[in-house]
Amino acid sequence: MRVALVDPVPTNKVYSVALLKLGAMLKGDGHECHLYSGRLPKAGAVDAVWITTLFTYDIPRALGVALEAKKRAPEVRVGGVAATLLPHLFEDHGLDVHRGLIPEAEFCAPDYGLLADPPDYSVTHTSRGCVRKCGFCMVPKLEPTFESRDWERDLCPGAEKILFYDNNWLAKDFDAWLADVQIIKRLVKIGRVREMDFNQGLDCRLLTDDHVDALRGVPIRPVRFAFDGMQEDGHFQRAVERMVKAGHRDFGVYALYNFKDTPEDFYYRLRECARLTEELRVSVQAFPMRYQPILDIDQGREHVGQHWTMAQRAGFASLLGPHSRCGQMAAKSIWEFEYWFGKTGEEFAAMLAYPKIRELAQRRKAALRLTRARARGA
Repeated sequence: MRVALVDPVPTNKVYSVALLKLGAMLKGDGHECHLYSGRLPKAGAVDAVWITTLFTYDIPRALGVALEAKKRAPEVRVGGVAATLLPHLFEDHGLDVHRGLIPEAEFCAPDYGLLADPPDYSVTHTSRGCVRKCGFCMVPKLEPTFESRDWERDLCPGAEKILFYDNNWLAKDFDAWLADVQIIKRLVKIGRVREMDFNQGLDCRLLTDDHVDALRGVPIRPVRFAFDGMQEDGHFQRAVERMVKAGHRDFGVYALYNFKDTPEDFYYRLRECARLTEELRVSVQAFPMRYQPILDIDQGREHVGQHWTMAQRAGFASLLGPHSRCGQMAAKSIWEFEYWFGKTGEEFAAMLAYPKIRELAQRRKAALRLTRARARGA
C-alpha cells in the first residue's frame, strides 16, 4: 500500500515526529510511505492518506485538506491532538478519526529518511502525561496516565541538539529522572549531543537542590520555566536563582495571560523577569502566551479573558511589538521594562486601554533610539 503522511499546516516550525514514527511502523509492515507538508499527492498517486493535526484553531484547514484527500485516495485517516480533542468535527463529514496515540508507532524509532533533508535536531519525550491538572491545558485529557518511556532510540544520527517535549519532566520518580540525566551526560561526553531544550518547560514548583546539582554541566539552552499564574510566585524566582548558581545563564519564561489573570498580575510576572535579568546579570526572557480556549473553534482568536478587555488585549500586542523578538521580551533592566510598560500594574492596565497605544509605543521607540544614538555619540 502507498501511504501519504500529511502535515496540513506548512508553517509548523518543528517537523512532526508522530508522522515519522508512523512512517517507520508502516514501512515495517511493508508499505511505501512519503511525507507531505501543506499539500497532498495527486489523485491516484497513493492508496491512503494519513493526516496529523495539532492546534484546534487549525481544524478548518485540516478538515479542508482531509475532504480534498477523499477525492484523491480511497482511504483517509485523521489523527493527532486536535482530532483527538474534537473528533466529531471530522466524523460528521464521514472521515475516519484515530483518537490518541498509536501504541505500535510509539515503540518505533522515527524514520528521519522521510524528511527532505537530515534535521539538525531530534525530537523526543522521556515521559507522557503530567501530574498537574491546569485548567488551561488538555494534557490530562490527551495523556491521562503519567509514565516514563524509552527515548534514546528516537534520536537522529548526526543531530547534535535534542528537543525534549515532555509535559513535566521533573514529575518523574527521581531515580528514573536521574537515569535520563545520566544518558544525557553520556551523550554529551562522547560528543553525540551538544545542546538540548526542554521545550515545554521545567516545573519550577518541583525543582529541588538535588535536581539542580544533577544538572550541573548539562547544556540546556535555554532553561525554560513557566510563570503562568501567581501560584508559581516565589517558586519561579527561586528556581531561576538556583539554576544561575549552578552555572546556567539563559532562561526562557512562558507567561500565560488572558486566562484567569488580571493585567496587574501579568505585569508583575513580566517585571519579575526583568528584575531577575538585572539583579542576576543573566538573560531571563519572557514569552507572553495569550490564552485561547482549546475546545472552541475560533479562527479569529477573539477570546477575551474574564479580567481583560479586547482593547487591553490589543494594547498589549501594540506594546510588545516594537521591542520583542519572535514574541519574546528581553528587558535588560527594570528601567527599560518600566519605560515600555509603566511603573505599576495599575499604570500598565491603564496604558493597555489607551486608544492611541500604538502611536505611543512608536514614539517611545523613536525616543529611545535617539537617546541611545546620542549616548554613543558622546
